[in-house]
Amino acid sequence: MKFVLSKLAIGVALISCVSSAYALEINRHTLQLNQDQYVKYEGSNENFKQGFPTGFGSALAFKEVRDNGDIVFLGLTDRGPNGDAPQASINGKTLSGKFFPTPKFNPQVGILVLSKDGKFTVERTISLKNKDGSLITGLPLPQGKVGYTGEYAIGEDFSILPYDENGLDPEGLAIDKDGNMWISDEYGPFLMKFSQDGTLLEKYAPGKGLPEILKYRTPNRGAEGLTITPNGTIVVAEQSVLNLKHGDKKSGKTASFCRIVFFNPKTHETKTYGYPIDVDSYKKPGNAKLGDMIAINDHEVLIIEQAKNKHKKMQNLIYRVDFSGADDLSNAQKDGLEPEFFKDAAGFKLAKKSLLIDLREHGYKAEKAEGLTILPDRQTIAVINDNDFGVAIDLQDPENKKAEVTDYIYHEDGTFTLDGKSAKPSIKLVHNSDDEKDTDLFLIKLDEKLN
Repeated sequence: MKFVLSKLAIGVALISCVSSAYALEINRHTLQLNQDQYVKYEGSNENFKQGFPTGFGSALAFKEVRDNGDIVFLGLTDRGPNGDAPQASINGKTLSGKFFPTPKFNPQVGILVLSKDGKFTVERTISLKNKDGSLITGLPLPQGKVGYTGEYAIGEDFSILPYDENGLDPEGLAIDKDGNMWISDEYGPFLMKFSQDGTLLEKYAPGKGLPEILKYRTPNRGAEGLTITPNGTIVVAEQSVLNLKHGDKKSGKTASFCRIVFFNPKTHETKTYGYPIDVDSYKKPGNAKLGDMIAINDHEVLIIEQAKNKHKKMQNLIYRVDFSGADDLSNAQKDGLEPEFFKDAAGFKLAKKSLLIDLREHGYKAEKAEGLTILPDRQTIAVINDNDFGVAIDLQDPENKKAEVTDYIYHEDGTFTLDGKSAKPSIKLVHNSDDEKDTDLFLIKLDEKLN
């Protein structure tokens, strides 16, 4: 589907973006899956007897333009079909939960091809594998392991599923000059290098290659965007502000930035910079989320910032961010506290940013824009959404109409409580909305090149 902006639309873009660039043309292409490219489902839920439409939109990397004009991307899945579940009382501990209807799902990279006639398809997939060749799953890591999120995995029948000490929730992807794939993960957060066939080569974690402070990421808000600069530096973004605590102080209430790590793959040296979030847009800083990134040069990137604002309206914004004048926050403190505890980042210089484009001003309707890259013309950006494998959670409880799924506690005897009282909710997996169910690729041609 192609959109050419009128003069009026261009004027709106200029006003809403307050930017030096605007969209001249937008093309949307929906990813078409064959039945064998769905995630197989063996449960009894009639909604998904055909399986789950695999979501390759957690990250997007440009690969090549073939001689016939086909544009080839790499797309990334996350940990697989899942959804919010009730909390659970297990061995005396109350843990947050996630439904995993296909617990053996293997995160993978898709070779996505956009043909000259506009057809967008999955040519083949690459399974992500451990060093011993075993398939990686998306199940949470056990307590005591780096990356433990304090959650449990549960089946549709409320059976408690096992942990996976090598489990991954992939979110960012980039290709280095040798063709290897660098992938970031939300659990650890981890930074990993995979071979072209999907075998794990290197893995870095907080305190083991990555700054130790990253272990204080908000659960399931670990490493999100990832890109590689022209000089080979790996750049990784934390999805949200760090969840630091000092006495009764909590950084989620005061932080004004997300941490961005520059990692030298040869020397393993790291530097950490602050990306300034739109603090005034949110009810609290911890609500802000970053999506994917793509490097423009060695010190500038495009990055997605998105979440519901304080007026409960979804926003998906792409910023141009310059780190050249920012302070390295690797060892930054003031009065013994990290800059996150100060609303002004304790006076440390953060990166500078300018709004490139507001996606929702140009027909973008999905909640999450999670993949971002630039085409060789340096004038067209590509954005892809995460379709969440077509899954949503439906809760029915006439006695507690305002309750959320995560408000309930599931007990080992099969009963539920809500605020300490017995409850009988009906919870099941359903199809998500029409705006969310498909994976759509947006090609946005700007009025000027990105250099």
